[in-house]
Amino acid sequence: MAYPPRPHHEHDRAKIEGLLRACPFAHFITGGEGGLRVTRLPFAVDVEAGEVRRLRAHMNAANPQCNALDDAEALVAFSGPDSYVSPNWRTAQDHAGTWDYTAVHVWGRVRVREDRAFFDTLINDLAAAAEARFQGLSEKPAWSIEGVTDDYVERLRPRLRAFEIEVSRIEAISKLHQDFPEADARSVAEHLARSGHEASRAVSAAISQRLTK
Repeated sequence: MAYPPRPHHEHDRAKIEGLLRACPFAHFITGGEGGLRVTRLPFAVDVEAGEVRRLRAHMNAANPQCNALDDAEALVAFSGPDSYVSPNWRTAQDHAGTWDYTAVHVWGRVRVREDRAFFDTLINDLAAAAEARFQGLSEKPAWSIEGVTDDYVERLRPRLRAFEIEVSRIEAISKLHQDFPEADARSVAEHLARSGHEASRAVSAAISQRLTK
């Protein structure tokens, strides 16, 4: 039996890119002599000809995961909205509860970058995406690296390890009640829409969007 089940495979390029940009704070996983290591990091996404080609990020240079980072195989796990689904919300209640969610898993090879131009662009791209999400919380203009001194940047760079990942494989999952009757999916969406949890309401919206196609 194939896993994830075929109905849960997501192939829509726009949706995949959209999740990576909307939920950039991902689990960065690599292996080495000390075994598997994981750090949560925000990632910048490079898209070429409609395909996700590259991820960029940086981490604290003191992090043990930086050891043997260059040329390492990596998995980056991005998580979209998720929510518990109660059997009580379906027409038939003889199945157990489940969890609906969206996620994108990206595999690739790491390349450490030490050049200043890469570092400056990375910091600006990460900041621009984050600043846009929180626009309006301050009267000040959006922050960028141009707002700090060159001396500060040069003191900061050795403390960070900047890198890029050339993407070799992507697995995108949308588990949104595709394998249940439409009446059940609609009922689940209606219940989640009334939830006090933002993620649950987002899952409701995703289920409803799927049903309207």
